[in-house]
Amino acid sequence: MSSPKNSINLIYIRAAIEAATGVRLGLNDVRRYLLEEGLITPKQAVDEATIFRGYREFYYRDDSLSTKELNFEDDARRRKAKFGE
Repeated sequence: MSSPKNSINLIYIRAAIEAATGVRLGLNDVRRYLLEEGLITPKQAVDEATIFRGYREFYYRDDSLSTKELNFEDDARRRKAKFGE
């Protein structure tokens, strides 16, 4: 049984830095500063302080499928016509 993998939340750390200093850093800068200050090891920087790139890589999307745009104005007009207003 392997030990659980830890995760370093760079977004949370960036928010704390921004709240304390008013300076918004890039996630690469946050990770670099943690390394420079000895707060994380190079191995942790690679394994546990990954930069979130979104969920796109986890979901399949077929670009040939059409998408429907939401048009709230048309929906409101149809509802008025339907209810006789």
